[in-house]
Amino acid sequence: MLGVRVPVREAEKVRRELHRKGLIARGYRIKRMNDVVLIPVEERARRELLNYELVEAEFEPLRRRRSFEEILKEKLTPEELALVKRSFDIIGDIAVVEVPPELEHRKRDIALALMEAHKNVRAVFRKAGEVGGTTRVRRLEHLAGDRRTETLHREHGLRLKLDIAKVYFSPRLAYERQRILEQVRDGEVVVDLFAGVGPFSLLIARHRLVKVYAIDINPEAVRYLKENIALNRLRGEVIPLSGNSRQVAPRGVATRVIMNLPTRSDAYLGLAFEVLRSEGGVVHYYTVAPEESLQDKVELASRVAERAGRKVEVLERRIVRTYSPRKYHVALDLRVF
Repeated sequence: MLGVRVPVREAEKVRRELHRKGLIARGYRIKRMNDVVLIPVEERARRELLNYELVEAEFEPLRRRRSFEEILKEKLTPEELALVKRSFDIIGDIAVVEVPPELEHRKRDIALALMEAHKNVRAVFRKAGEVGGTTRVRRLEHLAGDRRTETLHREHGLRLKLDIAKVYFSPRLAYERQRILEQVRDGEVVVDLFAGVGPFSLLIARHRLVKVYAIDINPEAVRYLKENIALNRLRGEVIPLSGNSRQVAPRGVATRVIMNLPTRSDAYLGLAFEVLRSEGGVVHYYTVAPEESLQDKVELASRVAERAGRKVEVLERRIVRTYSPRKYHVALDLRVF
């Protein structure tokens, strides 16, 4: 097949140009021979690449990586395959899966299949309980790979060090973190009432010239938060605070409050309104509710605001994800004045 012959020192520059023009032949490996590189290209490159040296060469096909489901089909019966939970979380190089009781005898097969399909995964753990307690952690069962729970997760250019057995973290909220960042402007003061290891706080401070008070009751989360502040280059300032938000949150300072504690956030609405400046601001209120009951949550926020001498206006409401059958993790952006 056809290839472009270039010196090694120019190979990356040429590869980028060919990629931009859509001329690289997919499914084949680039070949290096001493100080020369051969880049496989489409046949139409004969007409479009008049200033490059074109040669005929043999290229090794890339092996297509098999999917998780394709691998499982070789290990499980059709009845077992139908029971497998297709969704899982990858946090850094650790995967966390759900295995139903009916597949208890197949849990290691499932874990090994996942590692084969995702070469970056070095360990697989099974959810062995619900997220619970004031520290928001869950029990985990090791299924395969490394016996460690600490990892380094990358998201939106951030590096987040954390231990999945000691702190709460959900990669499924990556879009929410980006969505809120896009609303924040330089000069704001943000209070993150349930900050965890800092994914919301750090992303905002990385891109905006702001002050963020990042609070968590879990001392392990705050320890990792402090490490993550040092790991990332920030434009703004993140101030870590350890303890119950009711006791340690600053009052009357915020232009924006983040309440990412969906199962218990209703009880903290009053605190969120106290944290805002007297002229008001925005509260990102995460909660759990059936879709038909979203208006009930808005009315709850209005009643709490009225007791605090304030009013609320809904800027946006959206379903973040399914929480349980007929219940949703919901985001309500509230303008408070």
